[in-house]
Amino acid sequence: MKNILKISVMYIAFGLVIGLTTHEIAYWTNFSGETVLSFVHAHALILGGGVFLMVPVLMKVFQIEQQKGFKGFLWAYNLGLLMTLGFMSVRGFSELLEFPLGNMMNHMVGGLAGIGHVILTVGVFLFFKALFRAMKECA
Repeated sequence: MKNILKISVMYIAFGLVIGLTTHEIAYWTNFSGETVLSFVHAHALILGGGVFLMVPVLMKVFQIEQQKGFKGFLWAYNLGLLMTLGFMSVRGFSELLEFPLGNMMNHMVGGLAGIGHVILTVGVFLFFKALFRAMKECA
């Protein structure tokens, strides 16, 4: 449970750092547009920090960590979220710094961020599968 809380803190710290970095770079470069980095900030805080802040509660109430799909959830969800955050950050910083990506690189970054979202969805599926099994055992 302690490791899950550490994961939550790491995502929250990343979300806050990316938000501050985005603000400061935009301020110093006089950038006034929108970038994907605001979504990275929200994804990290909510999907990273928020989810992993609630998981220990479910671990305590339902012993969800004893279910077969729970480890798969941890791996898939973290891998998907890290891929998503990483490739969205690449796109966001290229927008913020007005560094255009080439056509191939643009499609690659978008595709890999999309694959990250798909892996993240698999993690969510595994989480709910483990949660429903745990709830069934408690009933």
